[in-house]
Amino acid sequence: MKKHIRLLAILLAVLMLGSMFTGCAKKTASGSASGTTAASAGSASAASAQSSGSDDWDGNMDNLYTIDILADTSYVDSSLDTAIGQYIAQKFGIAFNYLTYSGDMQEKQALMLAGGDFNEMQYMQYQTIVQQYIDAGALLNLDDYKDLLPDFYTRFADLIPYWRAASKDGGLYKWESATPRTVDTEIPHFDIMVRSDVLEHYGWPNLVTASDWKAFLAKAVKDFPTSYDGQSTVGLTTPLAESWGMQGVAAIGYEKGDTYVAAGNDYYTYNDKTQQFEDYLLNPEAKESFQFFNDLYKEGLLDEECFTDTSDNTLAKMSDGRAIAVWYMSWNNSTANAALTEAGHPEMSYIQQPFQLDSQAGQKYTAPAIYSYPYMSYGVTTNCKHPERLLKFINWCCTEEGQLLLQSGIEGTHYTVENGKRVPTDLRYQCSSDEATAKKEGLMDGDVFPLRGLPMCFTLAEDGQPYNLSQDQTYIDEHGLSDREKEAFAGLGWKTSNQWWAENVEAIDPGYFQSCALDTTSDLGKVGAKMVELRVKYSANLLMADNFDDVWSQLMTEYDKLDHQKVIDAMNETLAGYVAAKNAASK
Repeated sequence: MKKHIRLLAILLAVLMLGSMFTGCAKKTASGSASGTTAASAGSASAASAQSSGSDDWDGNMDNLYTIDILADTSYVDSSLDTAIGQYIAQKFGIAFNYLTYSGDMQEKQALMLAGGDFNEMQYMQYQTIVQQYIDAGALLNLDDYKDLLPDFYTRFADLIPYWRAASKDGGLYKWESATPRTVDTEIPHFDIMVRSDVLEHYGWPNLVTASDWKAFLAKAVKDFPTSYDGQSTVGLTTPLAESWGMQGVAAIGYEKGDTYVAAGNDYYTYNDKTQQFEDYLLNPEAKESFQFFNDLYKEGLLDEECFTDTSDNTLAKMSDGRAIAVWYMSWNNSTANAALTEAGHPEMSYIQQPFQLDSQAGQKYTAPAIYSYPYMSYGVTTNCKHPERLLKFINWCCTEEGQLLLQSGIEGTHYTVENGKRVPTDLRYQCSSDEATAKKEGLMDGDVFPLRGLPMCFTLAEDGQPYNLSQDQTYIDEHGLSDREKEAFAGLGWKTSNQWWAENVEAIDPGYFQSCALDTTSDLGKVGAKMVELRVKYSANLLMADNFDDVWSQLMTEYDKLDHQKVIDAMNETLAGYVAAKNAASK
């Protein structure tokens, strides 16, 4: 994500040094199935599963086809650690090992490409990396295997034109996991997590705007100076030491109104009203978001340690209640709340609340349906030993049976069917309350899924329910919330935990903006990388500035030395080209 400018130099260095640069240590070919729940899953025997599974599979579990996959996050080491993965292994004879990397992921993927040691099924983070793999001839063109992928092409018919945008020849070289994502199943809101006991103390106020939150936090740090164990509290914290933290978290207030939509942490934002790219740093709402954090810092309401905190540090401050409020990290609520409950303080449990800049007050919260998600790009590479076998499995994942297994689990074990509707079992509910069980079964909540890289659609199934039952609002509120969380939302007068967003989010068609990118090795691509680097370089200074305007002026002086407008113009030209090609194809 950061320092794209370094990729070409790295590639050249690796080509010279050869095998010195290797991937993460490989696991054994068969993985380990100990401690899994294949038996409890009620799955068929290997022989009976094989009869309805892959024609290339002899049912002998000693002959598994095991594929290593680089992953952005690993919830399990192997698909065999999960009940769903065991079922897949028995049915298709395929298993996956997940290999993580703690450094810059795009640099790692570039190193793998340069060294030729990329995986059989390769994770590629964002469009520029995809284009490098395509240009190097490392990816198979899925169009050459179309006869093996009928369900894949049918299910993703509306998305495939966006995925083709990565290639110069119009070929299809990838899929993007976790797409499509619609507001029927997911409203993307990474806003503010706040301690419910503090809200209750002030009579359950409805906080939305930046001014609301500043006033609230100013009172809270005085009235709640310590947590239950005597440690000092902080007003608002967030993990700015993460690679994605300083690069974009402080400025994403821009995406919480009715004009700009989330477009990643690159050098551009997207204006839905004009349907044009704009310069990220020159976006007035991005600047206003920086100013919000600067105001908090100057008033002693922003955690001074957030500049060096990683996600683990932030989670620790939630787990013992030191953080009165947390920006962005909504996915840690359940873990933190479980720790607070275990410590005897469930009343401190966090709930998520909305945030908008003052300039956005009263606006709708514009959210794109996610038709393209280049961050989660995957393709089958020329290193693949059995491409036809793998692609047959990928096609099965795209069937109704496949999506239901991957997201709802095994019928009779994780859900039953009553009157045509899936009904979660107690074991599925347990997955929502116990992370160890969730990982063991392979069923986590929301858009978190242990089997990384497989095609996964967060939409409604044929029965009208979300494929992932945890995304059903009734499931979320009745079984995903603790008693304290339910009490807190009731105190706010909310009928559901999602009420504000359900009433205020306006879904839009994203078009091609999520698929656009400039070649990082081109002159303008290099300028784009410098635009991001300069923003990151100044972000901490902006947040801690005694005089925000002075630091901003210094930044603009340096920024104007870059030909940043040409970069944005090129992005808009790329977008216009995609739109024109689509219009021509539809005639």
